[in-house]
Amino acid sequence: MCLVAVPAMLASAELEASEQRWVSSSVFFENANACKWAGMPDRICQSGYRSAYRQHARIAPAYQHKIDCEADFVAGECVVSEVSGLWAPWLSGFSLITQAQLPSSSTQSQRQTPMQHLNRSWWQHLQGATQSAEATTQVRYFSEPLYWERDHQGAIRLTTLREKLRNGEQFAHAFIRRPPVQAGSALWTRQLARLFEPQRLVDVAAP
Repeated sequence: MCLVAVPAMLASAELEASEQRWVSSSVFFENANACKWAGMPDRICQSGYRSAYRQHARIAPAYQHKIDCEADFVAGECVVSEVSGLWAPWLSGFSLITQAQLPSSSTQSQRQTPMQHLNRSWWQHLQGATQSAEATTQVRYFSEPLYWERDHQGAIRLTTLREKLRNGEQFAHAFIRRPPVQAGSALWTRQLARLFEPQRLVDVAAP
């Protein structure tokens, strides 16, 4: 099932018609099948899930104690490794990020079209742009793993490690591949931000 869609087409209402700008859309999926059922090409869904899984295995925070893992994420969503004995959050899905550099005519048409008429999916919109006479659209895909967390109001939601870092999470009790710097310092935050960056899907072509 498609869990969350976060389109960024609304931002295109502010684009200048004389320039090509990058616009993006992030969609949360439970797995590759859910991505495919939502209408995305199978090769992109499979590549996105595999990339997120590999990134999860490489960078997911690991904790010596279950209570520390559940404090950073959600109770019941941490599992222990039989090899290392460390606790880590369960991979709960992946975020598929599409970035497109639309032609100036496309961005101009979006500016002049009432938003209530833009009821097509992001993928349909992108397909229309790439098949137009001015087909200079460049498309890039990225993915990153998703985890359940409890927000400041007590609600449970899906998030990325990158988003948690932006929201002030320091992962101070986690074992992460990181430089020997003080947790919470500016250098610490910059290094983790680089570590948590979405991975580009280089094995799929533009639609």
